[in-house]
Amino acid sequence: MMMIMATPNKLDAGAGVAFLGPAGTYSHEAAQNWFGASAPWQAVTDIRDVFTAVDSGKATWGVVPVENSAEGSITVTLDAFATASLQICAEYLLRIRHCLLATSAVMGQGGIKRIVSHQQSLGQCRDYLNKNYPGIELRAVSSNAEAARIAADPAQHGVAAIAGQTAARLYGLQIVAESIEDTHDNTTRFLLLGRTCSTRSTGRDRTSLLISAPDEPGTLFHALEPFHRFGVSLTKLETRPSRRAAWSSAFYVDFEGHVDDDNVKSTLQALQTLKLEVKWLGSYPQAVAV
Repeated sequence: MMMIMATPNKLDAGAGVAFLGPAGTYSHEAAQNWFGASAPWQAVTDIRDVFTAVDSGKATWGVVPVENSAEGSITVTLDAFATASLQICAEYLLRIRHCLLATSAVMGQGGIKRIVSHQQSLGQCRDYLNKNYPGIELRAVSSNAEAARIAADPAQHGVAAIAGQTAARLYGLQIVAESIEDTHDNTTRFLLLGRTCSTRSTGRDRTSLLISAPDEPGTLFHALEPFHRFGVSLTKLETRPSRRAAWSSAFYVDFEGHVDDDNVKSTLQALQTLKLEVKWLGSYPQAVAV
């Protein structure tokens, strides 16, 4: 069993670290917080592939985004927990500073005709794009770094990308404009995933659950009542389709506290008495914004 301390820097990367690629994504940047720059990286093309790589043992760790302060939850991450047998071992808050990137050729040959980026990033720069590039085609791609790779391709004409400074360096792009995100404190929360991990209670922890409930009146009320009864503070509640039957729901829940805390133990015991399926996803130190 792997032990992760409250400050999970420079972990043993084991068989490798899977992240949404290619190199230069914000997921890659977040992963380097835990493993440094020279870990055996495994860049994949979809967030679900991160879960698959770790679940199958091809990678020891996975790094996935779970929510953004401006655009909300990354639902593909939440949905992947329903079938994966993984635990959340740590979290990291990354301040996101978007740049508009292009080649010098694009800037000198009629300018930008199309802007590509991840769907979340396009949303996070909505006001900037409407003001500065009204009518320009916006196209969503699998990641910011993939957008930078496309913009750097000489066969692409008039294409710019929204990505970070790391992607600009990796793909040889010019920074047309920087810090173009619409909110000054734009931050994405990332999760570190493993097949097994254990964290000690630090006094400032977070626990995540996935609760599946029958489609009956009062289900959500009954699921939430134990948190109120035992003084457990919820930090996130997201309703997702359970995909088991039409209109059945699953609730992704984050709350303050560790599974070893007495009030959390009481809450989990109370949930077990109800007609609910409770999947514990992990207890881990809360990240500190930097």
